[in-house]
Amino acid sequence: MFFTTDDTSTGMKKILLLVGILLSGISLLAQQVEGTYKSDVDSIAFSNDRVIFRISGFGGLSSAQIGEGTYELSGDYLFIHTSDYSGQKSTVELWDATTTDTCVVHTVSLQNFSVQGILVESHNKSGKLISGKVTGNDGKVFFTPCDKIISISATSLGYNAISFDYTPGKNYRIRLAENDIIENRTVAFKINFIDEETLSLLMLTDNFDTNKKRDNELLKLEKRAQKTNKLDKRLKKVYIPYNRKN
Repeated sequence: MFFTTDDTSTGMKKILLLVGILLSGISLLAQQVEGTYKSDVDSIAFSNDRVIFRISGFGGLSSAQIGEGTYELSGDYLFIHTSDYSGQKSTVELWDATTTDTCVVHTVSLQNFSVQGILVESHNKSGKLISGKVTGNDGKVFFTPCDKIISISATSLGYNAISFDYTPGKNYRIRLAENDIIENRTVAFKINFIDEETLSLLMLTDNFDTNKKRDNELLKLEKRAQKTNKLDKRLKKVYIPYNRKN
């Protein structure tokens, strides 16, 4: 079989057209995931290969989950490989106790107001629970005796959980940062680009097991989300005006 010059030219044009379409599609996708998308207090911001997000309503009625790290897009899914969070996190301060057989844990906000309803737990050297108590109106709990305590943790919906080693003869003041901070875990979202300025996100899990078969695990997570009637979040792209310096 022989091809004429016209046939060869037509074939090349088709190939070039196909390559152009593919490249334009890749370029459009790259543009879609650059920038910041917001809806009320929820947001996700992409910059090069980095991303930072704050999404509420998935972990609880009013709690927000936040994190930052690198990301990858795979079909209809967005994976965020979170690293250490660079924003405000819960911290602990120590002060000398008046007695050696009692430990006081005082939970306060970043503004130094006492926070009630925080679950504070003491653990032994095996990590097993010794005692769990909830802070009262004064934000305090008391542990006694303390001879078997090795570590203490504080958790509550809507706050950054914290765990630390226990030092005998010390009391503790925990300054709680708001929001559930996700660090050093992979977060999996179902993502849908509705148009050039709008995307929707559905958090499937904040601790995706990368060792399992990805497709099978995502299918299970999607079915679970449907059963629990999880709703996606719709966010629109925002443009930050450029202010030229004089």
